[in-house]
Amino acid sequence: MLNGGEVVVETMLSRGVEHVYFVAGGTYVTILEALSRHQNEIRAVPTRLEQSAVFAAEVSGAIQRKPACVFVSRAPGAANAALGVHTAMQASRPLVLFIANIPRAQKGREAFQEIDYLGMYGPIAKAVFDVASFNELADVTARALDLSVSGRPGPVVVALAKDILDGDTGTPVIPKPAPPVMLGAEPAAIATAVTLIQGAAHPIILAGETIAFEDAYTELQSLAAATGAGVITAYRQQDVFPNDHEAYCGQLTLNRLPYQREAWEACDLVINIGCRLDSATSSDYTLIRDDQKMIMAYPDAAVFSQWQADVAMGANAKSAMTALTEALANFTPSIERLAWRDAIHAEEAAFAEPGEITVQGDVDLAQVITTFQRLVPDDAILSCDAGTFGRWLHRYYRCNAPVSSFGPVSGAMGYGVPGAIGAACADPKRPVFAWVGDGGFLMTGQEAATIVQEQLAVTIIVCDNAGWGSILVGQQKRFENWDFGTRLVSPDFAKLADGYGMAAFTVDKTADFELALQGAMDHSGPALIHLKLDLRDVSPYAGSAR
Repeated sequence: MLNGGEVVVETMLSRGVEHVYFVAGGTYVTILEALSRHQNEIRAVPTRLEQSAVFAAEVSGAIQRKPACVFVSRAPGAANAALGVHTAMQASRPLVLFIANIPRAQKGREAFQEIDYLGMYGPIAKAVFDVASFNELADVTARALDLSVSGRPGPVVVALAKDILDGDTGTPVIPKPAPPVMLGAEPAAIATAVTLIQGAAHPIILAGETIAFEDAYTELQSLAAATGAGVITAYRQQDVFPNDHEAYCGQLTLNRLPYQREAWEACDLVINIGCRLDSATSSDYTLIRDDQKMIMAYPDAAVFSQWQADVAMGANAKSAMTALTEALANFTPSIERLAWRDAIHAEEAAFAEPGEITVQGDVDLAQVITTFQRLVPDDAILSCDAGTFGRWLHRYYRCNAPVSSFGPVSGAMGYGVPGAIGAACADPKRPVFAWVGDGGFLMTGQEAATIVQEQLAVTIIVCDNAGWGSILVGQQKRFENWDFGTRLVSPDFAKLADGYGMAAFTVDKTADFELALQGAMDHSGPALIHLKLDLRDVSPYAGSAR
């Protein structure tokens, strides 16, 4: 006979769930007790904040391409988790958030810590379930786990009443895992797309988020070769295509470089594979011009309501790219098309070379990143927080390994350190680095305690410029020589790391970084490097901000 908590854990085991992130709550002790008996199968990681737990699960699920799970208590815990759920939805990442809810008899009376989770999470999650009885517990849990990876992946929320978890016992039948829904492109759509590709002068492949989830890296490179098109990745998806590949034309970050604007102006055909064209990628929905043709393949029909594609394929990235590549088997890209693509790549590579930006401070972040690139393995995993420091990484760091770069597509700060926790748990054989600003670290940097407790080999690199960089630039663009509320007084991050029990290094000059990084990498446990930056060096785009 199983109690409610045991049913949930047994259902997770049936789906191969390997990682759980949580902040312990008294409302789901039966789940915690069941997890304690399955530590060889499911690693349960206690974070200090629910938001951190969801960020960690988001990265964990992305690396393993299956859902990680999060457990939180009712209203306070559930509210703290909301930012992570929103981020996972915008990034199309699979996870399941379980909320231990108030007893059923108290619902609808504004009971202690009561929230309507459908109303709260409905707009920002893929689905929200409220379990009504012990008898449906296994079915709903199984459906949530399966749904999170089916079609467009995303976060699913399940509210579990405390009396269901603590009360009845039984022997429910756990449904067998449902195969994910896989959508293929229609032959007629492929034929039309091939005609457009063959007739285009300057096609560009826009590579989006579902390529990573479907492990379709090889198919993307094959399509690039078959079409002769350049490849531009969506915002924060730079690791879906090797950055040193001859077809790579950069990432659509918040700042568009001159060569990208020129390339897009010349582009007459966009081959959009797996990108929902979010506002960051599409430059606030202005990217696609009326005179451009667009082929679009995406596994969620709702996304097509926002765009007028000339060929709209409700299809998975892998199946669409395979069909297109096979249909182009007898096509040879023109010399002119390849020369145009190669010229764009050459300009992109040139912009990734440090030296163009003259820094005001003693630490040149471009040179730091070049040193970092030289010393770390190609398959190192980077968890990059939101903040202007990340624009230096986007410009100068070359991602040449799949599943190697993570960041909040939603722009949520506080992602970097928790994301590194999820990465280190999901793939412990690869080195993991959390890149985070001083502001972001002071939001969720307390998870350094989790890193130490769980003995994770994570190196945190704090980029400290003593300010909210992008906001400061925005203020001074609007009101010259004025700022308000954007200067930060922070602690000594190296001393703080030492207090957590981490190896700590401070970098005051560019030349000091190599020794600090080598020391952190040689250390067998977690480490932190405090980079002291100058706020005048806020961006590698001549001070521009969006």
